[in-house]
Amino acid sequence: MSTELKSHAEHVSLTRFSGGIDRGSMVQVTVNPGVAFEKCVHLTRSQAAALAADLLDFAQRREQEVV
Repeated sequence: MSTELKSHAEHVSLTRFSGGIDRGSMVQVTVNPGVAFEKCVHLTRSQAAALAADLLDFAQRREQEVV
């Protein structure tokens, strides 16, 4: 069973679903939902937390380039 979650980002939808015993609750992030070229990614809670930190760094102009 999946559950739609509230998203603050335009053209982005969030869906929580079960990743099974090994992965637990996961989130699917879909960009441009309902459009032919939509893209999505599945993240565990720990992956989502790490990505959130990366995105916050980017939003606050603190991102770091890979060298």
